[in-house]
Amino acid sequence: MSNEVNKVEEKTISIAVQQGQRRRIMKGMAYDIEEKHGYIYLVRTREFKSLNRPIYKVGRTSQCPDTRISRLHKYTKGSEIYLILQCHVDDVGLIEKDILEQFCHKWNPGPDGSEDFIIPTLTELLEAKRIIIRVLQTYEEKRL
Repeated sequence: MSNEVNKVEEKTISIAVQQGQRRRIMKGMAYDIEEKHGYIYLVRTREFKSLNRPIYKVGRTSQCPDTRISRLHKYTKGSEIYLILQCHVDDVGLIEKDILEQFCHKWNPGPDGSEDFIIPTLTELLEAKRIIIRVLQTYEEKRL
């Protein structure tokens, strides 16, 4: 019986490999790449939090279904994630670019590069979240 199960699993994986661009293999399971999602997030790293500096990073990642958002787990323990939004995987880079562009006009960059911004007050942090949500909504509405 277990040989039959193994043969079925091997066949499923083999078919997924043959279909190439349309399918991928993840943890021994086949899945459609259409199921992949993009994520936009706003985080304050542990280093800036411990120094009590109001510096936040806008980031993006894309993940397959049934996996944790591994990019966010790479931030050190003690980092604060303020916002995570799911979007279409094809739009995630464009969404991040538009958000960064708007942030550049509003806030000064942080010391670590173009994705970090000094957002001095809680009111401005709320505005940053609103900008991210608005940009993402614009892209989602285009897909309707």
